[in-house]
Amino acid sequence: MNFKILFIYILCIHNFLYSQEKYQLISDTLDTKSITKKVQEIKEVEVIAKVKDLNIKSGSTGLKIDVQQLKQLPRLLGENDPYKALQYMGGVSQAGEANSGLYVRGGNNDQNLILLNGSIIQNPTHVLGMFSVFNPDLIGEMCFIKSGMPAEYGGRLSSVVDISTANIIPEKIKLNGSIGLISTRLTAQIPLSSKLSIYGAWRGSYISSIILPSLSLIGIDTTLTNNKYEYWDANSGFTFNISSKTKITGHLYIGKDEFNIGKFKNFNVKENFTNWQNTASGMQLNHIFSEKWSMSHHLNYSKFELKSMLNFQNTTMNLQSQFENITYKANFFHIYKQHQFKFGSELNYNNAFPHLMNTDSIFPIEINNEHNPIKSVQYTLYARDEWTLEKWQLNIGLRANLYSQIGPYTDYNAVENIIYAKNKIIKTYAGIEPRFYSRYLINKESSIKLSATKHFQYLNQIPVISFGLPADLQIPASLYVKPQSSWHFSGGYFHNFDKNNWEFGVELYYKTLKNQLDFKSGIETTFSNKVFEKDLLVGKGWTYGTELKIRKNIGKFTGWISYNLAWNYRQFDGINDGIPFLATNDRRHDISIIGMYKLNNRWNFSSVFVYATGNRLNLPLSWFIINSKVVFEYGKYNSFEMPAYHRIDLSANYKLNTWKGIESEINFSIYNVYNRANPFQVFYSTKTEKTDPYNYQLKMSYLLPIIPSISWTFHY
Repeated sequence: MNFKILFIYILCIHNFLYSQEKYQLISDTLDTKSITKKVQEIKEVEVIAKVKDLNIKSGSTGLKIDVQQLKQLPRLLGENDPYKALQYMGGVSQAGEANSGLYVRGGNNDQNLILLNGSIIQNPTHVLGMFSVFNPDLIGEMCFIKSGMPAEYGGRLSSVVDISTANIIPEKIKLNGSIGLISTRLTAQIPLSSKLSIYGAWRGSYISSIILPSLSLIGIDTTLTNNKYEYWDANSGFTFNISSKTKITGHLYIGKDEFNIGKFKNFNVKENFTNWQNTASGMQLNHIFSEKWSMSHHLNYSKFELKSMLNFQNTTMNLQSQFENITYKANFFHIYKQHQFKFGSELNYNNAFPHLMNTDSIFPIEINNEHNPIKSVQYTLYARDEWTLEKWQLNIGLRANLYSQIGPYTDYNAVENIIYAKNKIIKTYAGIEPRFYSRYLINKESSIKLSATKHFQYLNQIPVISFGLPADLQIPASLYVKPQSSWHFSGGYFHNFDKNNWEFGVELYYKTLKNQLDFKSGIETTFSNKVFEKDLLVGKGWTYGTELKIRKNIGKFTGWISYNLAWNYRQFDGINDGIPFLATNDRRHDISIIGMYKLNNRWNFSSVFVYATGNRLNLPLSWFIINSKVVFEYGKYNSFEMPAYHRIDLSANYKLNTWKGIESEINFSIYNVYNRANPFQVFYSTKTEKTDPYNYQLKMSYLLPIIPSISWTFHY
């Protein structure tokens, strides 16, 4: 059995929750979703070995995440969240307090393609990024791609996170769940026959009801109970094996967050809230024609809704934003000698309401309350070929996009409004995306990987405020907004030593960013424009850096250290006099240290330490008084660096005795062990005292103190 066959065989058994079914390979390929069929049942098999030299020989299809290993990391607030753990994998900047973003190699939060069974997830996190929308009990496979993106993925500039639920049919009813101080979850998988099964899952939190009042009672921060952080979500789905070669699966996800800000320490922001909801559903058909041909069809729907009330400067602004997507995708896979061909097409329909605004301001601020949706369609063709020739592996692909904004749409002008009828083509953009990836095996212990890829992105998000909440405007490419584009170059050296006990890797990258967007002259002016797309600044950016990672794989103690050194620049003609400046999410240094220790069959421990230099802000350097009015003086744009972000999380798991077929364990975890006041917001404020009414001071607010948690997790 060669390496590729071993790799797929382990994935089929290990990643699908240790199934009691045997899967037989019918083709030599890395595409696990299209080349397996069930042939017989065997006794339960537990695979504990890791694929040898995986980091050396892995291809352009990205890093197959070891979900079971990531579940051993500290369970932040009782949840073992593999998606959240991506921040520790290298190349991903720490998002910071109250920030749900995933910033990959200097890219913005909206530049990541997040998929759940093929459905786009617009905002993939709950409760300020502490939890993800992905229920850990349902994750079957997880793939993370940050460079050398193959042609079958597109629409984003930075990365791909492709998550699929386990789609096997269990022999009996399976129950998984967890009960803790922070949240509770319950998952059920039910076989209805030998060919059909269904599943359902629910999660919910009660942070504001239990944890925050408890912390206030012991005096950690008595103002925290004025804030609310809650979420819930639900999953359901089915798997239907029509035959040994044909399978249909379906899924539905609904999740909602409620985040109300009443008060921070030394900072009263009155009543501000942000509520957001994700909906995702879809069906997938997989069929195997022969040992060398297979196909898959995906039909997916997703929707993101945002409602915010922002209260500042005696003004209450109510913001609503919404984005819907319908996607049909057909994939075909063919093996010919050493070549693995994959090709297909994709059709997208998008419907966005960038904003709906109203205000009760006492100031004469004109707000546009009219709906002006931006609808669009996109058709994509792609093809790629991956082949291995002795020590070389090459992947060459091409992706072609045709994107059009369609009516209805009203272009408001000073002279005469232009009204576009329903389904009328308003503006069209076309793009060609070449993709190249290569890997060269120097020897059995080391390799070199190089990639160069072009990307287009037709959906933009612009943050409304700097709080880090998901209060973003959804702005697709349109009559006045061009699509983003990027070239991404990457190269790395990878080496294993001490019989694969240790892994080492170093990667260099350079990325260009074109058609980046920002507000031109303040949020009020933007919202007063009926076609606010005209009031956006268009600029460019570039980012470069290096990533180092060393990892220990074998023994009772395992873990890794990752370090990122990066520079991230933007340039707008209307900002900073056109001089390039450091981007808001520029973090020069970013370190993650992960440790996992298995004491015995009962106890295992884990810890995480993260450190990142602070984000960039545009704050005044000084101020002076003219005619009793304060005038702020600014220096270079984004020249202020926030305090560094760092914390330690600890976790301990104790496995209980099996009782009536129920396996369970108790988890003890502590988030932010040394109670670091990580910055949430940095701002200037003054005490209106009679003796010194202009006593401005630089202040900082924070959200999350030390949070202990205990939870009970069970499997039946």
